[in-house]
Amino acid sequence: MTSFGTLRMTAADFAAVAAGRPTGQALTVLREGQISRRLLMLKSVADMARRTVPDLWARSRAADGWELCKRAHGADVEAFERVVLAPHVGVWLARCLRALTGSGPASGLTVDLARLGSFAAAAALRAGLRPEVTLSTPDGLLWLPTLGVAELPEGTDRVRLDGRHLHLAGRTVALEEGHDRWQDAEPARWLPRHRVTVFPQGGRPVLSVAVEDADPYRLRAHGHPVQTRQTPSQLARWETMLGEGWRLLADLLPERAAACAELCTALVPLLPDPAGRGRSSSSREAYGAVATAPQNDPARLAETLLHETAHVAFAALTDLVDLADPRDASRHRVGWRPDPRPVGAVLTGTHAHLALLQFWARRSRDVDGAAARTAAARFDHYGRHVTAALRHLDGHRALTPLGTLFVDHMVAEAEHHGQRVRRSGGGGHPVGGPKEQSSPSSLRVMSGDSARPWGNEGRSPRGYAAGAGEAAAVTGGDPSAIQTRRGAWTEQPRAVWHRENGADAPYCA
Repeated sequence: MTSFGTLRMTAADFAAVAAGRPTGQALTVLREGQISRRLLMLKSVADMARRTVPDLWARSRAADGWELCKRAHGADVEAFERVVLAPHVGVWLARCLRALTGSGPASGLTVDLARLGSFAAAAALRAGLRPEVTLSTPDGLLWLPTLGVAELPEGTDRVRLDGRHLHLAGRTVALEEGHDRWQDAEPARWLPRHRVTVFPQGGRPVLSVAVEDADPYRLRAHGHPVQTRQTPSQLARWETMLGEGWRLLADLLPERAAACAELCTALVPLLPDPAGRGRSSSSREAYGAVATAPQNDPARLAETLLHETAHVAFAALTDLVDLADPRDASRHRVGWRPDPRPVGAVLTGTHAHLALLQFWARRSRDVDGAAARTAAARFDHYGRHVTAALRHLDGHRALTPLGTLFVDHMVAEAEHHGQRVRRSGGGGHPVGGPKEQSSPSSLRVMSGDSARPWGNEGRSPRGYAAGAGEAAAVTGGDPSAIQTRRGAWTEQPRAVWHRENGADAPYCA
């Protein structure tokens, strides 16, 4: 039987996630789960493309890209995983898998599969290699996640990369970070990834985010139209806005600000709403990205960061465990949306709004006059929505045992803030939940289906398993696993996602 590489979340950490105040240990489990998920997706893309579209696999130079992936992973695992975890790499991988499995459109597969080479080139550069490769660019765009994007002249379907130097049309351009290369009037531009960092005083958590204003996979990921490349003056405005909002959040809720800083690694600028309403979103496939339109009110921007990072944490948790029966087809009304929502959407919406109660309660005590009245009104508004939704969720038959526990913790957090959710004593219990769901202490996930999938020594790498257990542990406490984690993941016969009492299935299939 394959041995598990395990990340376990303590009961206290699970409760902290449910209450909207995830601990450092809980965030480590969520982050490692996302890395594992994406490694499995990447391996699945390579396996499926090689098997189902062999001609395109060769023509797009994806085969070369896969070999470079393996070299980069072997050179520096940590650097490789930082590129894997870039927010919109998840969107790219999901698009590839949907096209390869037939569950999504295949029209963009030629471009998406060609980008395996540019993904590998970015990972190799981050790992300290100097790749000398010809990269396929069928749409005239060179995508180098965590580094930037090169917009190429029309008709350019391939480009030569030599280390950090791009060779194009008799020119050599260094892919430097920090400023654009090539002028707007020229037929090509290098658009490096910008970063905004806010350093609050008094030892408060630092916020450092990449500004994703060129990545092609941001375009449809966030449900709203995005802004184009930011000018220096726009970047300066973001720095000012984020500085004011972040300092307010860090002063009011330093413990929650630390979690937000971990969960928010990228900012996607959205176009403002024509009606003047606030606009923000996050995407389950883009772990770490918060999309928002400019906001002049620091309190509202702080609210946005709290709300959207709560969605990020919830999505990462539900990539590891089911909180609601995925077979449930019921729909439910909530106060914050006009359309009926499935149980899973009610859960994530309630969880994100619950995260705002403590902020507005403290804000109302920290200010006076009109600002205090506004804060109190916001607290009352979210309190009513959260209370109504929790009353609906409490004891819902579609909740799994872990989902019931999650709701119990949300109820306790809401009642801590004065919201009366349960009119009578006793907790809710699921009726008719999925019978095959395991108990909270035994949920695990793993990858691999052979007796010794991790190479000659059979070590299972850290991060391929996670669950709500009783104690934090990394591969049975073997410290060497931290160095050898994920070992020979590229050589597994196939990548699978497994829960102890569930059926094996290709992840994201």
